[in-house]
Amino acid sequence: MTRATVCANPANWYATQATTSNAAVRIARVIALVAMLSLIFVPEYSQGDGGSAAKSFVYHVVAGGFRVLDLAVLFSAAAFAFALGCSRRRVLGFPRKLALLLAAFGFAIGLSLLYGMRHGGQNFFFDWRALALGVAFYISYSFWIQTADDVRAAITILGLLMAVCVTTLFFLFARGHGETLLGLRIPLFDGPSISAFVFASLLGLSLSGRESSARQRWFWLLLSALAILLVALCFRRTYWGELAVGIVLLAMSARGRRMRIVVLTVIAAAIAFLFLGGSLAERVSSIDFTQEDTPYAEDNSDHVGDVLDAWAEVRSSPVMGLGLGRSYETWHIRNWKEESVMVHNAPLHVWLKYGLLGLAVYLAYHCCLFHCLRGQGRQSPPFQRAVINAALAYLAAQFLVSLAFTPWPYSAVQSTNLVAFLLAVAFVREPVCHSQPFQSSRRPSTAPPTWKTQFSA
Repeated sequence: MTRATVCANPANWYATQATTSNAAVRIARVIALVAMLSLIFVPEYSQGDGGSAAKSFVYHVVAGGFRVLDLAVLFSAAAFAFALGCSRRRVLGFPRKLALLLAAFGFAIGLSLLYGMRHGGQNFFFDWRALALGVAFYISYSFWIQTADDVRAAITILGLLMAVCVTTLFFLFARGHGETLLGLRIPLFDGPSISAFVFASLLGLSLSGRESSARQRWFWLLLSALAILLVALCFRRTYWGELAVGIVLLAMSARGRRMRIVVLTVIAAAIAFLFLGGSLAERVSSIDFTQEDTPYAEDNSDHVGDVLDAWAEVRSSPVMGLGLGRSYETWHIRNWKEESVMVHNAPLHVWLKYGLLGLAVYLAYHCCLFHCLRGQGRQSPPFQRAVINAALAYLAAQFLVSLAFTPWPYSAVQSTNLVAFLLAVAFVREPVCHSQPFQSSRRPSTAPPTWKTQFSA
């Protein structure tokens, strides 16, 4: 555009500046989302004998017990919270009822912290640090995801990242790399990463029937098939349970696509059986925790004993629980460990750490969360509704499976990162335009748009 053109029509200059600004915002959004979402697949806890040296540098402690990741996420969230507070158009869409329940759980954490300090506790960051970082992640995601277009862009970025990760894992697995579990070579052992691929499976199934383009439908369908196969080959019963429950819940909400969901799941299971043979059947049968006479069920008694030891500790202090920073002696699993700080059962773990108040708020929060997600899905456009259905199926499956012999899912930063992203996408608050019938005598309003949702009140 020449100088003469700009001088002749100043509106052209403003339009050019607006286009440049929008492009810069889109580029910044892509960079920020890729950086944050990539952390979902960076293992926080190393397996085997690698120790802290095997971890990514983002989890190295730099000062006062804070890690590189902690400082980066908290600093970014503070900056974005300040920007949101100064902006008239950007808002946090988190439902008020859920925010109040989170505040109540924070109060329970504070009580548990004081109780643990009075009784000789030492490690106070272990259990709730990831939850606090999840809140910080939510603030950061909400800054970049404000409209339905932002939702589509963010989900596309997540889908591409998951496609790259699952393809890389299968390539390495075919080249002889991977982890070892119960004498078998598997593509991946890290639990939060496998759980993320459980969500990839559900997201692909949900979106494969919602996209208008055939290319997009096939992309999501292929991603779902590969993710289901990956979860099956990883040989982890917890995530088999998450996947199975999530698929059932998703099929209940996907009335016209149930046959596609069933067929795709059966095909993936058949391929996994070809790879694993009888080992897959024995591992599936080991889900029956009354069995302990096969190599694939030998740790069943330890999981049962783990719950019994924690239950005995809770019974001795039912109101306050154990408190933060403390450990307790074990009796049923002394061959496994002589003392423990957590239990493989989410409600019992919350009761043990945060007392009866923490347990009550924890259960109330999840009931309210599922209700809010269901209501938000009903009033959302088709693409966002499909994403919310997948998120609801995943979060509900994670919660239901954790009622059995699985750990509390919110102790890992990777998991709280993914949950924060899903909630930021689900609770987007679109501006509602209060248009009036055309009247030539009325001047157009210059007031900023009013934000309304069912959660505004």
